[in-house]
Amino acid sequence: MKILIVYKSYHLMNTEKIAKAMAEATNATLIRVDEVHPEDIAIYDLVGFGSGIYGGRHHKELFALVETMPSMEGNVFVFSTSGSGNEAYHRPLKEALTAKGCHIRGEFQCRGEARFLKFIRTNRGHPDEKDLEDARTFAKGLITA
Repeated sequence: MKILIVYKSYHLMNTEKIAKAMAEATNATLIRVDEVHPEDIAIYDLVGFGSGIYGGRHHKELFALVETMPSMEGNVFVFSTSGSGNEAYHRPLKEALTAKGCHIRGEFQCRGEARFLKFIRTNRGHPDEKDLEDARTFAKGLITA
């Protein structure tokens, strides 16, 4: 199975840690959202889309990619890291992918360390090793299902 994981991560690089764990577990190609060409996505059997959550949504660059990619009936999954770990944050991205004809195979989220006002920190140390192992298990489950 040919797998691609597209992600956006900056600041504390929480999402990159999760994306790398998933890619290692599945031998997936890992690429940052600003480096992928929309037309190349359709050649993969499974594509993951992930970022941190900003204002209750995935990063705007993921939405821009989905908007410009051709319609496809491929299998996809979504993932995120956030301060609160609310799965409802995935809904807008899942809806955008479904509108492109994609089939949602699953979703993964975990808490990530967040900083507010430069001195308030939440979820210190996350994603931790358990979060990374959960991400690996989730990703492996997508290719064995």
